[in-house]
Amino acid sequence: MKLRALAIVAALAAPALVSATPADTPPTHTTNNNAPTNNSPNNNPANPTPDKSPPRTTTPSDTSSGKTAGGKLADPDIKVIAHLHHVNQMEITLGREAQRQGTAHVKDYAGTLITDHQSADQDLTAFAKAHQLTMIPADKPTTDAEKQDDKDMTTAMAHLKAVKGADFDKAYLNMMATGHDKELTKIDVSISSAGDPDLKTMLQGVKPVLQRHADQARDLQNSPQASAGASPSAPAPAGTSPSVQPPASR
Repeated sequence: MKLRALAIVAALAAPALVSATPADTPPTHTTNNNAPTNNSPNNNPANPTPDKSPPRTTTPSDTSSGKTAGGKLADPDIKVIAHLHHVNQMEITLGREAQRQGTAHVKDYAGTLITDHQSADQDLTAFAKAHQLTMIPADKPTTDAEKQDDKDMTTAMAHLKAVKGADFDKAYLNMMATGHDKELTKIDVSISSAGDPDLKTMLQGVKPVLQRHADQARDLQNSPQASAGASPSAPAPAGTSPSVQPPASR
């Protein structure tokens, strides 16, 4: 009877021992086997590539849109600046020649151009430095049209040095009217194609100055005093008034 009682007690105690086993057993091996796989490529031998790529930065070679990193200018924009610098220097040179060889009316006009283009060139140089262009390159003609314009300018300047007074006025004012018209056409193209927004804004400010210079040149061409004024070395022809000033700026 004692043996039978012990067997019954053992049978009743066995389920309790079985149910207690999972709680008493460390779950480490089962947890590791069933845990979800880490998605990080750094922990996956099959994919050694890092999951985070360094952020892409724009480099100076990214010039497809005309913009570059760090405020640098793309080559097309640099070419525009080089041309503007060349124009400013040429206008200053021609203006000084006009003050030596022209009549009083043209000398006044030339003085305005010298002042305007000196100021414009100072602004252009400051703009270039602010955009990491420490030295403005020479303006080199690349197209056939640009090469022809360069030849025409050389010929016209040689002619200006050989004439004085009314003859100088006529040649100089013709250069200023036609030359500024060409530059106005070019600046419209440059404004539409400029990649740098600051350059676009600067060009928009330059345009009205060039337009005013062209208008003044035409006003002087239509003025009898401009074409028949007194030469610095000769008296004024009859019927002219040396005191008449150029028309006001438009």
